[in-house]
Amino acid sequence: MSAEAKEESKKEVQEYYEAQSYVRVGGEVGGLAYFNADHGYLEALLRGFRSGFLKEFELRQLCQCTTLEDVKLTFGDTDYCNVLNGVSKLGPDNITDLCWRKCANEFLFLRDQATGQLATFMDFVTHQYLIKNICFLITGLLNNSDPNSLLERMNPIGVFPGIRSVLTFENTQDGMVELYRTVLIDTPVAPYFEQYFNTEIQADEPYQQLQDVYNEVEIDIISNMLQKLWLEDFYYYTQELGGETAIIMKELLEFEADRRAIEIVINSFSTALNDQFSRDSERKALFAPFGTLYPEGIESFSKVGDMASLATALEPYAVFRTLWQRAQQDGISIQDALYAYEVQLNVLAFQGQSHFAAFYAYIKLKEQEKRNIWWITSCIFQQRDQKDFNRWLKIF
Repeated sequence: MSAEAKEESKKEVQEYYEAQSYVRVGGEVGGLAYFNADHGYLEALLRGFRSGFLKEFELRQLCQCTTLEDVKLTFGDTDYCNVLNGVSKLGPDNITDLCWRKCANEFLFLRDQATGQLATFMDFVTHQYLIKNICFLITGLLNNSDPNSLLERMNPIGVFPGIRSVLTFENTQDGMVELYRTVLIDTPVAPYFEQYFNTEIQADEPYQQLQDVYNEVEIDIISNMLQKLWLEDFYYYTQELGGETAIIMKELLEFEADRRAIEIVINSFSTALNDQFSRDSERKALFAPFGTLYPEGIESFSKVGDMASLATALEPYAVFRTLWQRAQQDGISIQDALYAYEVQLNVLAFQGQSHFAAFYAYIKLKEQEKRNIWWITSCIFQQRDQKDFNRWLKIF
């Protein structure tokens, strides 16, 4: 057997076992008496990874850099000391991408060691990125984009066995049917695709209309609907786990649902979703059925058509009223204010122990660190005024 054949066989075996590892395990998580026996080692590793977040003084040092080469030198005293080794051409995008890949490797290392409910919990975290990757690849497939460039730009946390095969299908009705029947149906997020398509496709010809759905519905709307179905499933799963995990994740995921709803409304202002009829149908269908805003706030969103009416709809909710006022006072967007509050909630998830919420909080805080790095390096690259640098958020 040639070296190439051996490598291909090894890859097939690896993909087989990875595919078999997606098993949903439910039931309550053990408390202090049993948690450490099953998951204590990985929780300890996670808290060790937490020490790798950029500190406030390190972010301020980055802001003092005048070139991206200075950023590379500044990283030498941080947990990112080796990520830029051998990179000759530096830019905000590839610096951010390499830092995120380090985070992804750490998270996937923990996932590979996890068992039982923790493995299922961490799979749920990856499913968010898996949905985005699939929608991203399908968009590329419809636009006849270069497959290699698409694969390079995928989020490494959302990769599943056989994902490359998505791009082997033709942009035809038969090709989209085969894609759904042979690839998407075997992914961990297949139930969300099935649930979505069952509401969009007539029962008499279930597969033949897939191409029409992708052509008629914007891919962003499909992605948002799939994200909503994932979030709902994840929320109910965490409540099954009970204990501290259920308590903390309830707050985190309910805020995630509220934040998504507000961002969907804002992003819809310049689209057809902001039409009076669409507000009560298509836009409303994208909102999760839980959260602080549910149901009264969600119902009031049907009357929201601009930022002023959105502020009125959020007025009865103390948290969002305060965040709106803070955004106005500090001259930032409401989205940035929501991100800042989300950071506070996720930091608090590390205060307790013997629960899974810290694993979710870790990846959410790394997303914010990714935004911090991208913003600072972009300002350096564009030679912007120093006052523009201060839109980063302190994490730990």
